[in-house]
Amino acid sequence: MPEFEKQGESSEIHPSELDLHMVEHTPQVASWLRMRASQWLGNAQKEFNEAVFSRDGSDASLDRFADARSELDSAEAWALRVADFLMRPQ
Repeated sequence: MPEFEKQGESSEIHPSELDLHMVEHTPQVASWLRMRASQWLGNAQKEFNEAVFSRDGSDASLDRFADARSELDSAEAWALRVADFLMRPQ
């Protein structure tokens, strides 16, 4: 678990703000990283699906779709970085 959570702070950090090169590779951190990657991917996929099925041709729905696609791309890229980090020898 990252240091900011150990100290009892409840502030949420966006996964993309976390520098994996500065993270200690422990079983607890690995578990936390997998959980955050899963949460971000799940939320991004849900938002993307909602954006796809609510498209009505308006500019607002097109913007929502583009934003959701971008968020999903970011979540997928971060999940891949986490997987790469977890595969490195400790």
